[in-house]
Amino acid sequence: MKFRSDICFMAWLPAVLVVMAGCFSSCSTLNETSKIAALKNDYCVPAIKYQQDDTLSLKEDYSTDALIRAKLNLHDLKMASHLGLNKTLVSYLSSSSLVDRLATKQQLIEKILLFNTQMEAIVAELDCNGERFEQLTRYLGEKNGHTTVRLTVASILTAAAVSVSTAFIKNDKVDKGVNIGGGVAGAALGFMLLNPKGKKTKLQTGKGLLTNVWNENNADNSFPPALWRVMTDKAFSNSGESSLLQTLKKRWVLFVFSGKIEANDELRFFKNGGDFSEEDVQHLADMHNQLQASVRSVQQDTRSLIEGINRL
Repeated sequence: MKFRSDICFMAWLPAVLVVMAGCFSSCSTLNETSKIAALKNDYCVPAIKYQQDDTLSLKEDYSTDALIRAKLNLHDLKMASHLGLNKTLVSYLSSSSLVDRLATKQQLIEKILLFNTQMEAIVAELDCNGERFEQLTRYLGEKNGHTTVRLTVASILTAAAVSVSTAFIKNDKVDKGVNIGGGVAGAALGFMLLNPKGKKTKLQTGKGLLTNVWNENNADNSFPPALWRVMTDKAFSNSGESSLLQTLKKRWVLFVFSGKIEANDELRFFKNGGDFSEEDVQHLADMHNQLQASVRSVQQDTRSLIEGINRL
């Protein structure tokens, strides 16, 4: 009687292993540990809100002064306009006093340096978030790696169980049943290994720099107004047909969302948040890093402006 029960156990063992492996590899939200909680906390947001008094608008024309147009190229002229430097530039160019000109030029350089400092603050926040999501990706990767190990072990045990049971079972029908069950179990485990669902973590989105870019709205002044004007002006992109932000959004749609963003993805990434897989979190890290690179590219424009002012 005991021998027959052993045979039954061996016959059912492959199925039991598959069920156990399925439990290990099920797609579920990761239990929140102290590490997860620390990485989900947006510690990259500035601790203080900047006082950014700025009433300039992209719709207004700041480039009408003939004196400035005669001295600066169109690109530098637009940059000076977005930084609110035109009045100071007019004072500099119209002054006959060397002392006044030196003092005014110092004011121009100081305003540009302030703008660069504002940009560096945004770069620091984006860099911090990029690293935060990179760490979270690595943590999820470790958890998913453990699942892959369990699936591999279960696959090996299934193959071993089928081999051992075949050696003991003399009943031809039972033997065939065990082999069929083992084959199905092996195929199921193989499919799980090829298509691991992985663990997920719940994240809150809907506020922050990525959302402002996606919605093309900076009403909360998360970006310094002058930087926002530059990044939404088509004149500062290489093509001249789309702004820096619009070009960045197109790259996100193409590379992150495979050419078309689904409504659920738009909700998760830019509005309400939700469950994010390891790949999703890596996309968040990449998007922060790409936005950081776009912001840094504006420094080339400030360099050109400074060199233009030095030639005045």
